Amino acid sequence: MIRRFARGQLGPLERKSLEPIADVEGIEPRALQLFFSRNEWDEEEALKKHQHRVASELSGREGIFIIDETSDAKKGQWTAGVARQYCGESGKIDNCIVSVHTAYTCDDVHCLLDGQLFLPQSWNPDEADEVITRKRDRAKIPEEIVHRPKTELAMEQIKRARANGVAGSYVTADELYGGAPWWRAELAALDLIYVVEVPNRIYGWIGEAQGPARSLKALAASHRRLRCGVKTKYITHDTEKGPEVWECRRVAFTEQAEAAPKTRQSLLVARNVRTDEQKFFLSNAPRSMSTPACLKVAFSRWRVERCFEDCKGELGLNHAELRTYRGLRRHFILTAINYYFLQTRVRESGEKKSDGVSSRRCSADPDRAAHRSSDDPQTAADAGRSIGIRYCTHSTAQSQSAYLRQATTSAGTLCHGYTA
Repeated sequence: MIRRFARGQLGPLERKSLEPIADVEGIEPRALQLFFSRNEWDEEEALKKHQHRVASELSGREGIFIIDETSDAKKGQWTAGVARQYCGESGKIDNCIVSVHTAYTCDDVHCLLDGQLFLPQSWNPDEADEVITRKRDRAKIPEEIVHRPKTELAMEQIKRARANGVAGSYVTADELYGGAPWWRAELAALDLIYVVEVPNRIYGWIGEAQGPARSLKALAASHRRLRCGVKTKYITHDTEKGPEVWECRRVAFTEQAEAAPKTRQSLLVARNVRTDEQKFFLSNAPRSMSTPACLKVAFSRWRVERCFEDCKGELGLNHAELRTYRGLRRHFILTAINYYFLQTRVRESGEKKSDGVSSRRCSADPDRAAHRSSDDPQTAADAGRSIGIRYCTHSTAQSQSAYLRQATTSAGTLCHGYTA
């Protein structure tokens, strides 16, 4: 059944929900539904094997773990985890499910490692509430599964991937995760280097703690070390609108929070030259790790966004129409496995191309990092290339989307000999 689902998910179907896949495979839709919701097979063992494969074929010391979440709008109330919450798919508070995922990048390749459903507090067991009891029963949510913060789910995924052998030295995430001091402290305790976005309401001091603590927003607006001096521009990544150029200043920072990491932290204040958008990052990177190398980690988040875009557009990550907790977990895992399978074909195809486009090993190694200061965009672009911040992205020859579309049209060949 896994092979049949993989063929359907990798194939040329326009919509990859279970019924069209079952039709093209010549089986009853009910059989595929039961495969996800009731059949006895070990999805956690499948995930373990997937991560072992990534560990042996892709991972390395320079790998980056990237945390993010995605959402799927729903109309009904019976799908596990569905609630009125922020939905990135619609860009507003909506009826949807949200899942937390860990992506991974190394050697200019990215993939999904893990994915878990986020269960809102409104889904916690309540014997006095017959509606929630019935909803949990219909969604087949085990008694022990209750609401857990997204930060906890993300930390669990990082630890699981490392336990399964996926190597990597760096972590990045948006401000939902970076804004939790305990989460950063836990990463530091795991000997991981984080460069994570944080909200501007975090309080602390530039350098040592002296006088009243101030918010990052206030410090950026008034502190001389963040307002004065040479402005250095960096190319962080390419987009369809051209290269993203950011100015950045980096200073030592002491955070005012009990749960804050005890190790030294750096504050990076970055401003988008084109849009004037401002971002704040905190990092425990050593002094020897250059600012461009830190930015390379921080701005690698486009990779997980690309994973979601590909998995939804090419593999039907949001087409499943599954309602049970376990069924959704299984769908996340099998989609990650099949996406990695496609990525290996993308990589092989790229290596065989003769147009001069080749992958470059991505590295945040400070020994290989360098930068130059200039107001000239081309000089900034050259500096970006020299430190590995500039990636060969989707805007280059429509690389990944084109490869994925070509791969999915020959699913029968791709699935030959493939097992999850």
